[in-house]
Amino acid sequence: MATPLEVEIKTYNEKLSELLAHDGKFVLIKDAEVIDFFDAYQDALKAGYERFDDGVFLVKRIASSEHVAFFTRDFAIGCQA
Repeated sequence: MATPLEVEIKTYNEKLSELLAHDGKFVLIKDAEVIDFFDAYQDALKAGYERFDDGVFLVKRIASSEHVAFFTRDFAIGCQA
């Protein structure tokens, strides 16, 4: 059984070369289907919630490369100040 959004993320990665024709836009993906493209994140999110009752869909900005940020933080869990 796939984890939540596993199929949608795989679909995005597999179709990225085609999606780049819409570079900078937001894509709405449900399962293995590209649903539509949007100029604004909020519009894509709204369309996803209106169309899919289960709330499982991917909205992602289309980009040829992604900026990945790594954060580390050393702290003791359960410490009281």
